[in-house]
Amino acid sequence: MTGPRPAGRPWTAAEEAQLSILVASGMKVGFIARKLKRSPGAIYARINAVRKTPRDLAARRLSLPSERLVHAQAAAESNQIDDTT
Repeated sequence: MTGPRPAGRPWTAAEEAQLSILVASGMKVGFIARKLKRSPGAIYARINAVRKTPRDLAARRLSLPSERLVHAQAAAESNQIDDTT
């Protein structure tokens, strides 16, 4: 066989909804994997796939270290200004 191996079975809307509920409730990935009858790797992959958004749509999301640094510096400067007044 040539080419990439086929991925696992497709995710249904019901499984995605249940995944988001379980992740939000703080369940561990191993438990979620057993509950949804998928591997822990599949759970991690799906969580990351759902979280990915284009940079244009996620203007408030700071994903690069340089973006976080600039934001942290601006916040620190703002706090210093507020403290002196």
